[in-house]
Amino acid sequence: MQTSLNGKYTLVTGASRGIGRSIAKEFARAGARVALHYHQNKNAALNLQNEIGDEHPLVQADLSDSKAIEKGVNDLAQVFPRIDVLVNNAGVFWEKEINQHSYKDWQQKWNQTIQTNLMGPVNLTFLISALMKKQGGGKIINVTSRGAFRGEPKAPDYGASKAALNSFSQSMALALAKDNIFVYAVAPGWVETDMAKSLLDSDQAQSIISQSPLDRIASPEEIARTILFLAADQTEYLTGCIIDINGASYLRS
Repeated sequence: MQTSLNGKYTLVTGASRGIGRSIAKEFARAGARVALHYHQNKNAALNLQNEIGDEHPLVQADLSDSKAIEKGVNDLAQVFPRIDVLVNNAGVFWEKEINQHSYKDWQQKWNQTIQTNLMGPVNLTFLISALMKKQGGGKIINVTSRGAFRGEPKAPDYGASKAALNSFSQSMALALAKDNIFVYAVAPGWVETDMAKSLLDSDQAQSIISQSPLDRIASPEEIARTILFLAADQTEYLTGCIIDINGASYLRS
């Protein structure tokens, strides 16, 4: 059965590459108007816009900057008459042993990760949920991670930011239900994107692939189709859910 988002106005963060790019393409294919957020890579965003159509506007913002987020939302409100779906997908990730950091680098790394991965979605949710309330409702879908449920010794800031985003999603599902706003989280494991490419091209590749009994990692399209399902009508009773998309590579109790 084909999912329809005809007439829906959506914002996808981090749409210029990886999972975000696949989300934007799936949403556009389903009939949605998609605002394509990017931070620095305008050429990649333009390439996507050329592929799916110029009715899908570009939105530039540094999600670690609260003022830039506010400007981006205000600019989008001049183009879109409403926002029916917000997908908080953008994020940063890198790995490094704790003893390889200086104290200054450690603080900078944590600050950037928390500001981008957590406070970006938090601030967007605050601003866009206010618009959704005025229009009678909407949906917010946060992309978190399998890393929220297990130790991430080389990326503790990433795991912590995603665990917090899961908790925030559930809190907002409770807080916003009265306004007909539904909030979900999806938690992927390894996904075949450019962010993971260096590790998938290294000698760690087979150990990563073999974490799943399916003996592979996810495609970005698989993540996008799950998000498309949540964005469609008649999934409202799933509000507050966290959907694992990790090929049984990490089963939480």
